Amino acid sequence: MTNPIANPGQFAAEADVRAMLGDDRVVAARTQIEMLFARGYGDRIPAESRPLLGAFCEEYLNNWLFKAAASDAQHPRFVRDFMPAYSWFGNEVPGARTGGDNPDNCYRLAGIEHGTRYRVTGRILDAKPANISFTLTANYGTSQTIQTIEDHELELADDGSFELWIDDGTGMAGKNRLVTRPGVKFLFVRDSIMDWASETPLELSIERLGDARAAPIGIDEMAARAVQHALGDLYLYFWFQNVWSGLTPNSITPPQSFRGAGGGLVTQGISNGSYRLGPDDAAILEYDPAGAGYAAVQLTEWLYRSRDYHRIQSSLTAAQSAIDGDGRIRLVIARRDPGVWNWLDTGGQEHVFSILRWQRMRADGPPISSSLTLTTIDALKSTLPADTRWVDADERAAQLSARLAAYARRIS
Repeated sequence: MTNPIANPGQFAAEADVRAMLGDDRVVAARTQIEMLFARGYGDRIPAESRPLLGAFCEEYLNNWLFKAAASDAQHPRFVRDFMPAYSWFGNEVPGARTGGDNPDNCYRLAGIEHGTRYRVTGRILDAKPANISFTLTANYGTSQTIQTIEDHELELADDGSFELWIDDGTGMAGKNRLVTRPGVKFLFVRDSIMDWASETPLELSIERLGDARAAPIGIDEMAARAVQHALGDLYLYFWFQNVWSGLTPNSITPPQSFRGAGGGLVTQGISNGSYRLGPDDAAILEYDPAGAGYAAVQLTEWLYRSRDYHRIQSSLTAAQSAIDGDGRIRLVIARRDPGVWNWLDTGGQEHVFSILRWQRMRADGPPISSSLTLTTIDALKSTLPADTRWVDADERAAQLSARLAAYARRIS
């Protein structure tokens, strides 16, 4: 396999992020961000989550450093963001997870400006991701959607390649096209991967058409943009977290599609969950994949950062899950191993949130649905269906080993 993320533009962006980390404005912003989040959450932060606040704020700010490194709309490049910290090609890359980042997504951004034309060239490598979306966003927080097109809506050549055109609406009309408006900031690409071991993000490149209207921005301007927008978007991300922490513990919301209102992918359905689990408690989250092209559940910390999916099994796609005979998926959320294949590991945390997503939902498919049952680990045998897939210690070790090997494809 050729890793499409291992390219000169990505390496240069990562170097720019490392350079920005030493900027005095970035260092000061990091302190201010932690102070603002701490003040906003106050005494509501669970005791177990308070020690995580510093790392959370660091990754939050890093996310905006990566966005700033991707923001030069006159000299665009794709930059991967929202990843846990990793090492590759002899360099350390800081973590940048925030805002309920999806463990199954390869997130990439490229700067876009209204009045400039762009051509995106793409190609399918190996197995195609389950769902791919291309979204024009109007803010650094990526919550304001202008237009989205998904992979199944694109015209592809026989070899799996395509061109996507971006302009202000004055160019020639075509199917593979996104139209900007004043205030556009990024092209935001999500490769949603159901099978980590085989599906590969698209190979992508972007070029501005016509002469550049400005010289490339430098580290100083990138740092200024990162600080400005990280501080400005803090209140938006505080709101996102409060959507989950405002739920009654040990409850989920009915599945619904927000069509992009308030952030998120406009074409997905979602169900939110909030949990407070004792050492022996178990929450059974049941859902119907409903024939969606992509369906998955993840856990996040109380601070709404993904729960270390690169170390523990804190997320499962429909493809990674055992499906019961009735076609439904039942996941057990617990602080210790309950002995079922579909265990969502809280990493010992008492307070966690869940995000259940469906993408590329079938128009003729069954309605999306989910339910929650609270029980104890000892009572699972009598609560779960007879055909539940159970595992012993060796099978669990093999499952986790395969998961980590599949994750390692992203950084190899």
